[in-house]
Amino acid sequence: MRSIGSALNLLLVSPLYFVWTVVALDLAQTPCTTLVQGKFFGYFSSFAVFPLNSSLCSWIIQNPDPRRYTLYMKILKPAGVCDHQHIRTYQFDSFLESTRTYLGMESFDDVLKLCDGSTRFAFLQSNKQFLQMKQTAPPGVESWPMRWKPTKAQERDFSVEYLVVGNRNPSKAACQMLCKWLDTCLAISSSSHPCGIMQTPCSCSGGEVLDQASEILGFTRKKEDCYKDGIYLENCVSSPKDSNGAEFLGGWNSWSAWGDCTKDCGGGLQTRMRSCKPLPNEGLACEGVLEEGRLCNRKACNTNGRYNSRSQSLRSTDNRKREDTDDLQHYGYPAPQIGDPAAEEWSPWSVCSTTCGEGWQTRTRFCVSSSYSTQCSGPLREQRQCNNSAVCPVHGTWDEWSPWSLCSSTCGRGYRDRTRTCKPPQFGGNPCEGPEKQTKFCNIALCPVDGNWNEWSSWSSCSASCSNGTQQRTRECNGPSYGGAECQGHWVETRDCFLRQCPVDGKWQAWGVWGSCTATCGGGTQRRDRVCYGPFFGGETCQGPKEEYKQCNDRKCPEPHEICDEESLGPVVWKETPAGDAAAVRCPRNATGLILRRCILDEEGIAYWEPPTYIKCVSIDYRNIQMMTREHLSKAQRGLMGDGLSDVLQNLVEISQDGTSYSGDLLSTMDVLRNMTEIFRRAYYSPTSGDVQNFVQIISNLLSEENREKWEEAQLIGPNAKELFRLVEDFIDVIGFRMKDFRDSYQVTDNLVLGIHKLPANAATDITFPMKGWRGMVDWAKNSEDKVTVSKSILSSGLSESDDSSVFVVGTVLYRNVGNILSLQRNSTVLNSKVISVTVKPFPRSLLTPLEIEFSHLYNGTTNQTCILWDEND
Repeated sequence: MRSIGSALNLLLVSPLYFVWTVVALDLAQTPCTTLVQGKFFGYFSSFAVFPLNSSLCSWIIQNPDPRRYTLYMKILKPAGVCDHQHIRTYQFDSFLESTRTYLGMESFDDVLKLCDGSTRFAFLQSNKQFLQMKQTAPPGVESWPMRWKPTKAQERDFSVEYLVVGNRNPSKAACQMLCKWLDTCLAISSSSHPCGIMQTPCSCSGGEVLDQASEILGFTRKKEDCYKDGIYLENCVSSPKDSNGAEFLGGWNSWSAWGDCTKDCGGGLQTRMRSCKPLPNEGLACEGVLEEGRLCNRKACNTNGRYNSRSQSLRSTDNRKREDTDDLQHYGYPAPQIGDPAAEEWSPWSVCSTTCGEGWQTRTRFCVSSSYSTQCSGPLREQRQCNNSAVCPVHGTWDEWSPWSLCSSTCGRGYRDRTRTCKPPQFGGNPCEGPEKQTKFCNIALCPVDGNWNEWSSWSSCSASCSNGTQQRTRECNGPSYGGAECQGHWVETRDCFLRQCPVDGKWQAWGVWGSCTATCGGGTQRRDRVCYGPFFGGETCQGPKEEYKQCNDRKCPEPHEICDEESLGPVVWKETPAGDAAAVRCPRNATGLILRRCILDEEGIAYWEPPTYIKCVSIDYRNIQMMTREHLSKAQRGLMGDGLSDVLQNLVEISQDGTSYSGDLLSTMDVLRNMTEIFRRAYYSPTSGDVQNFVQIISNLLSEENREKWEEAQLIGPNAKELFRLVEDFIDVIGFRMKDFRDSYQVTDNLVLGIHKLPANAATDITFPMKGWRGMVDWAKNSEDKVTVSKSILSSGLSESDDSSVFVVGTVLYRNVGNILSLQRNSTVLNSKVISVTVKPFPRSLLTPLEIEFSHLYNGTTNQTCILWDEND
């Protein structure tokens, strides 16, 4: 592996600071692979990267961040012509070693056309993370490496320059080089060879006149070309410089030194002059005087002295349109001549300043005076226009470039061009220089490119030294790109291979099932066995026993009087069953499950049948609702929301109003209500007022007198009063905290009255329950003297700062007949009284003021003032 580490001193780039991204890149790198990282400019020769005596070499450059940088490349093609193209150039995003896939691969072969000698240079622009030039063996070519037609080694060589430019605020030095490349790229572009540079982050405006492009196309640099901000510009006016070499942007030059005094005594005149340089591209003369004077030698002269003197008049110019930019020194306009005896005669008019077209002629005069008092008036120089009969040649000039055309392809690589028109030369002028048309590549959208496979590799060695093994071979996928289809098939292929048979030891299979017991009681035995698979090809036999035994049915056989005889109850037949066991038959057709009946011994040890229990029987209607509720709960636990939850509750209300058929229906309904409460806990489901009303109504239906006997049976293995209270308390907790506002909710039914109060701790009020004046209050609750008062003082967390944000939910429930339906704790006393349940969430810090509860019981004609509680740990 060769790595280019030192930057060339061909380009000065401002220091840039960034972090290289570590990329897992494994492209079967060999000593013939060159990887370039951390460079912004470089150069290499094909002889250095692709030696003549080697094959399948590659050169890779990594873009540090394709979002921030763009890679440009300039290739000087070989002078010779090759038989086949064997250097491939492409860009890609990454390479997945696990699937041998190039992601986002895009070829540049049609852009570079290395074997096309019609153009010496090729350019490209890359926006992906990797750009690779790879030496490949063309199909059907037996001898490799390729041989070139020319015999001279230098004619087989090509060179490459690369430049990494920032997409924002690129350096001037990088832009200078990139603009040169762009100018050359556009200058040699054509429909068959579009320019590979599609856009740049640099401002290459005005058309760059480049040294290299001038040499290639035979252009010569014009005198007015400038070099500004690291970029050559065309059609600009070079600013003049003063005597000190400083750049002069336009306007008056500095004044000249004062001239000699016109007199030695008696008062003379000194003058000095300055010249005007118009501002570029404005064509306006300077405003002010060209020449100014001052008095000198004012001392008196002797009376015998005689001196010649010359008077100077001060000249000025107006802010008028410049007609001639070739001679910026000749300004001034003719003025009426004023007769003056002291002035000399005018000199003859000078030759016309131009040989063709309009020009200027000038003439001058001097002022001669014999005394100090005599002064000349009027200008010392006059100027007039002159016309030459010869016609000036007019050089051809280009019009502005037309806008770039639309891309020739709606996706993928296309091209666009622009043209300009030459105004033809006249009167022997020079024709326009430069191309009339420029073409460059474009890519306005990315075409989907389907993935395609490379050739398979050779088969690997067999994975096993004996018996069956496998061999593998792999291939690499080029692409897909931009939504194209994946490569169809597998990147790895496996086939079986066999060298020789391996010895295989015997192996026991799994034990079989136990056989039936040899006796139903009094002790018997069961047997199971297993099979040995093998051995094969000289392997060892299985070790260990083939059969296994165990004791069974060791209990004493029952006596005849300890067995319940077979019994028929209508269509149900209860088979003979020993005491202590239970017989089971299927529930009736309108239900699912089993009817259970136990055989037990009486006090004298005689077996007899207990009444059958239907606790395992669930009516089909209740069973369907139970299954639907479990399905809704399963969706809620996965974060999904099912439709029809309110309908499930409404159906259960209608079914439960007609009572239950089996004790299993009560257990099924309790399971439905528990699952509904869990669904209501989910934040994305908000129970409606109808859901709350139906929930309470279902509990009221369960507590109806028609279900008394079924509750007695259900409590044998099912819910008691404690579980019912906890179900209602959980429901109050969920509904209370899901209320959006602070309010009270009352639910009145035939068998219970429920109130939910949501209160802020800092604004709580006393709660009195039940509210007998509530609309729709049933008579048994309205006429009852039972009452509970919850003081607002218990609604406190004990901390004033937390009370400002604390919220309490108080639930109160008055049950009409729960006492004589459900057993309370282990107390078997039947309560003929109402039951009040009070729930406060969150739990108060302390009960400074106890709850005030008033009961009016009527039990056997006496008043019982005892509160019956259940043990929370029970």
